[in-house]
Amino acid sequence: MNTNSFFEKINYFISSKIEKIILLLSCWAACVATVISYQHGWILAYGDAESHINIAKEVVNGLTPGFAQLGGIWLPLTHLLMAPFVLYNPLWRTGLAGSIVSGIFYIITCVYIFKLTKLITKHTFASFIAFLIFATNLNILYLQSTPMTEVPLIAFFVLSSYYFVKYLYKIKSLPSLILAGLFAFCASLTRYDGWFLVACEAFFIIAPGLLNRRIFTRKKGDVILFATLAGFGILCWFVWCLLIFGNPLYFSDSIYSAKSQQLAWLQRNELPGYHHLLISLIYYVYTCLENSGFIIFVISFVGAIVFAASRSSRATLAILGVLFVPFIFNVISLFFGQSVIFIPSLTPKDYLYHLFNVRYGVTMIPFMAVFSGYLIAKIPNSLKALVIGLLIAQTYFFFAGMTPVITLADGTTGLSAEKVPVNVENFIDKNYTGGYVLLDSYARTISIAKSTIPMQEIIYVGNKPYWEISLKHPEKYAQWIIMQKGDAVWTALYDNPVEKGELYKYFKKVYTSNQILIFKRDN
Repeated sequence: MNTNSFFEKINYFISSKIEKIILLLSCWAACVATVISYQHGWILAYGDAESHINIAKEVVNGLTPGFAQLGGIWLPLTHLLMAPFVLYNPLWRTGLAGSIVSGIFYIITCVYIFKLTKLITKHTFASFIAFLIFATNLNILYLQSTPMTEVPLIAFFVLSSYYFVKYLYKIKSLPSLILAGLFAFCASLTRYDGWFLVACEAFFIIAPGLLNRRIFTRKKGDVILFATLAGFGILCWFVWCLLIFGNPLYFSDSIYSAKSQQLAWLQRNELPGYHHLLISLIYYVYTCLENSGFIIFVISFVGAIVFAASRSSRATLAILGVLFVPFIFNVISLFFGQSVIFIPSLTPKDYLYHLFNVRYGVTMIPFMAVFSGYLIAKIPNSLKALVIGLLIAQTYFFFAGMTPVITLADGTTGLSAEKVPVNVENFIDKNYTGGYVLLDSYARTISIAKSTIPMQEIIYVGNKPYWEISLKHPEKYAQWIIMQKGDAVWTALYDNPVEKGELYKYFKKVYTSNQILIFKRDN
């Protein structure tokens, strides 16, 4: 059979049916993956997954509902998008409200991975392969079944990148620039990675004019337009933190911030990438490799090198740079101690934990999908079958269990996993009869979503003035108190001898373990 004829027939079939094929396949994949996660109890496996879904619930159904419940640490957009779905309690308690949002963004990303690759390669078949690489990645499929924020971020990143590339190619330049800015704005309100995307895209707009005054004059208006739209979300977050918490840098300075968490690792000398560029680079490269698989990782970087060497247009390096933004951001974050990754093959054995935050590698999957597709578009047809065979082999290794789904492993057995004592949950399920429950939700003493406690009965740090009053006079509101050794409630009521005496005056201890105590109001 003629190889050229074979690929031409496939290319024609895909071109004529492409939109329906991608939509149907991605919808089917999203639904199947979510059903599997639901059946195995993986949707809320990550501790952060429940925290995200609970924030959305607190906004609409908490003790003190309203936008202030969004807090000032995690960016708000994903929580706002989940809010309508958590109104229905079963969707909140199962985490499916988050699955719906992430699943929609997964489907959108699948479509735009194809569109972006085709925009760059002008090759339908190769673009379809790029879509398949992204759509069948089991780490992506798992995360899109959860309330985690990585998949919404990836969607906004790919959408912004697609329209930014159109702008670079001068295809409907002004509308494309506005749309690139709009989706970068959305990314900046989803995860802090989006802030770096805004800065990099603004730089790539103005970069050609840095050495040429005439180009600079022409590009100045574009960069101002883009930065005003894309950067507005960042400005809003500073203003929000100032108005709600009195500190525009609350997201960075708070005891709940990533910065504060990393300081604890640093004090234990367990922040391996801190001020070590090579180690930061190695950790993130290996994290990307574990999320994509070795074969796809290598093929994609070969494709990126071929793309860079082609210099097919002035925009080549800018396109490569924009798609490489997640890599640069994560390496910089590791270097400055703003994040940490533990991965078994690299983390020293004397560390307390060896698997944590490996999901950060999934943000490079779009890069790998696009440039794997690019390589397929550019190599001779005689080599296409070989490369596609290797890609199929890598996918088989994942589905056969020969390559672990590392984001799932982190969510179920790693440090990211939600670790709530089963005995505590069973006690609450059997004995809770109603009334306000005082607890420190940051300590994750129990799973609120999986318990029988309504969200509007929870008193936590975001419920002013209930929280502040309850830490001094718990009898005023609370019928139940759940505390874990070292958390805010324990410190305020149990470590303080005076408050402890008052506690026993009004409450009876009904559950005891080494770490957790439960009190019930003594009527």
